[in-house]
Amino acid sequence: MQLIFLVSVSLLFLFFFSNTPFHPQHITAIFNHCDSSSPTNLAHILFNIGASTATWANRRRFVELWWQPNRTRGFVWLDKDLPPSPPDISTHHHHPPCRVSADASRFPYTNPYGSRDVVRIARIVSEAYRAGPEDVRWFVMGDDDTVFFPENLVSVLGRHDWEEMKYIGGISESVEQNVVTSYEMGFGGGGFAVSRPLAAELAGAMDGCLYRYAGMYCGDMRVQACVGEIGVTLSRELGFHQMDIRGDPYGLLAAHPVAPLVSLHHFDTMNLIDPRKPTQIDSLKTLISASRVDPGRTLQQSVCYETTKNWSVSVSWGYTVQLYPWIVHARDLFMPIQTFKTFGTHRNGPFTFNTRPPGKGPCERPLVYMFDEVGETGSGSVSTRYSRVQTGPECERGDSGFGEASMVEGVQVFSHKMAPDEWRKAQRRYCCEARMVEEDHHMRITIRKCRRGESASPPT
Repeated sequence: MQLIFLVSVSLLFLFFFSNTPFHPQHITAIFNHCDSSSPTNLAHILFNIGASTATWANRRRFVELWWQPNRTRGFVWLDKDLPPSPPDISTHHHHPPCRVSADASRFPYTNPYGSRDVVRIARIVSEAYRAGPEDVRWFVMGDDDTVFFPENLVSVLGRHDWEEMKYIGGISESVEQNVVTSYEMGFGGGGFAVSRPLAAELAGAMDGCLYRYAGMYCGDMRVQACVGEIGVTLSRELGFHQMDIRGDPYGLLAAHPVAPLVSLHHFDTMNLIDPRKPTQIDSLKTLISASRVDPGRTLQQSVCYETTKNWSVSVSWGYTVQLYPWIVHARDLFMPIQTFKTFGTHRNGPFTFNTRPPGKGPCERPLVYMFDEVGETGSGSVSTRYSRVQTGPECERGDSGFGEASMVEGVQVFSHKMAPDEWRKAQRRYCCEARMVEEDHHMRITIRKCRRGESASPPT
């Protein structure tokens, strides 16, 4: 009641004594600012991108892919001022404003590997807290080659109480990386989020931690060590992707876990996510074009069967469709095909998730279709199209079923937009129906919520 009274008095003061024109939306803005119980939205998040003058010129393209002017808020934290850019090529409005980190040279760095610049990176959390507006609920850290999916990040953070001390992120895909760092560390490349109360604690504790943990390799380790001293542990979310892999990321992206896609990282160490494109930036533009139409469904996997042909189908929405001209159990399809190796040693594992080996030959591998375009068909309905991609030699065995399946030139997938609050409910993989359309050599797939008693079981 006291809060309402104070707000009312403030409104009356503005109305009678302010020279600024008063509009009704001002009331909404004031009440939203005061109401700490309102749902978390994009305006409550402050993005903080760790960068340097040596990397920013090339990597800013990744940030510009996902940054939304006038909607997203944040800073790019640099080691020093950038040289001035000619006005005609300046794109500062397409990325966060740049700030120079405070001098961190007084803090020791005793690790024989890496760079002492990671000490500066570790202090971004506390610097962001001091620089950020008071209405920020979440301070999100990322690298200058991290691609965020902001709407999905809102969905994930909205499941957590920002008024509690929270440390949210994901671990590495490669076991060897977690052994070297920690299974309790949110990797900064994949991004991690710190709630406002925890950021306040870190702002007071971080400098002392930097002295105690001078021998650590990276800034993320120092943040995690300091968070641990405060008594907070990592809340793991499966949509943060460090992408600590080498080679082709296709298998991992084609079998995403049942979780909203929050981030992707390490594009300079991976093959193109779409082999048809000339650059990784072009590949990402294609994926992001789908995410802008239906962000919550991006990369979500559904499995179903074309029952008249006994074919198995796996859809990674907005990315790829796999067609197997035989029956494959859903459990196997949910496991990523291992098209990649570990990040550090370039080995076949271990990883922090199960994988299945790629087929030994073309007759043991699926036909692959890659995302082309997305369109809205009205009433919340969405259509995506996928075209066939040649990934290797064709299967020539006449009795394998590939002959008929290879006639499928493309796939069209129909779905409804995922509701903004869908990921705050109990999570379940969506079902789908697949039907071959003989006359136009296409397959049509419908993705929908599973009916009562329905599962992704193969036909009997």
